[in-house]
Amino acid sequence: MKIFNKKNKNGGFTLIELMVATSVFVVIMLASMSALFTLLGSAKNSRALRFAMDNVNFAVDSMTRSIRMGTNYYCVASGTSMPSDLTSTEDCPIGNGGTLIAFVPQGDNPSSRIGYMLKERSDGTHTLQRCNSNNSNDCVDIVSSEVNIENLRFFVNGSSEYDNIQPSVYVIMKGTVMVKDVPTSFAIQTMASQRNF
Repeated sequence: MKIFNKKNKNGGFTLIELMVATSVFVVIMLASMSALFTLLGSAKNSRALRFAMDNVNFAVDSMTRSIRMGTNYYCVASGTSMPSDLTSTEDCPIGNGGTLIAFVPQGDNPSSRIGYMLKERSDGTHTLQRCNSNNSNDCVDIVSSEVNIENLRFFVNGSSEYDNIQPSVYVIMKGTVMVKDVPTSFAIQTMASQRNF
């Protein structure tokens, strides 16, 4: 003869078991959501930094391409004035370098000079500007406002046609990019040799 234990046929979870299970689920979901939001914030900051650095790289590539195709390089050791004589040239020695480079561009308007220089903004940060010698007010920033260029130097060698060497320009740029009030340093070095030598 078998003895059967009578159990409640309407079995289920008690109220306390449901409350404990729900509390554990909520804690796990809150931890997961906070990790997800932290990850999304980091991805957003990383994307903003990448856009700013892409802007700097594009500006340097554009400047290097213009320098490579230009002629009659004129390097200014200090100051921001470009020469008016299109045939004048000037080297900047390797020691200190220059703060501005001007040259006759290829194609578009060979009766003027294009120049690149470091310019201070109203908030005390510095930007890279591209200027046209025909109009002293015709200078535009070519990097975004998040970029602060702390040091920009041009080293020009062989600018005179009597040097009998291929003219070249070596550029050093250092600065910081601000993303969410967090500075990230960068340093770029590039060299451009004149193509139509």
